[in-house]
Amino acid sequence: MTTALLVTLTTVAVLGVILQSLVLLHVWRNHQELAEKFRDSGHRLQQVEQELSALCSASVGAGDHVVKLEHQVHRIIERQDMLELRAGSERPYSQASQLVNKGADIDELVDTCGLTRGEAELLVMMQRGSA
Repeated sequence: MTTALLVTLTTVAVLGVILQSLVLLHVWRNHQELAEKFRDSGHRLQQVEQELSALCSASVGAGDHVVKLEHQVHRIIERQDMLELRAGSERPYSQASQLVNKGADIDELVDTCGLTRGEAELLVMMQRGSA
């Protein structure tokens, strides 16, 4: 009976070692898969970091460009305002000159064109003097 018991215990021990080996093999394979996934994740993380860095650089460049465009628009608006003021300030004189040619007097120029009395008198003298 002792031999049968030893054979049974040996068989159980061998089966236990085989079972442990199978479990260890399974754990090792899982470890390898996880290690590979971890490496892949690391590579993907590096790619994402590079893409993010490129996007940040591009946004800084775009921001600088927008600032330059804002300055240009501001200068254009200032120039346009100056031209409008210049055109607006010349308009009463050209209108007044036309009225003088049609025979308007000084009071009419002051009332119609918004000129000062001195400006109206000067314009009348100039127009009549050249006529």
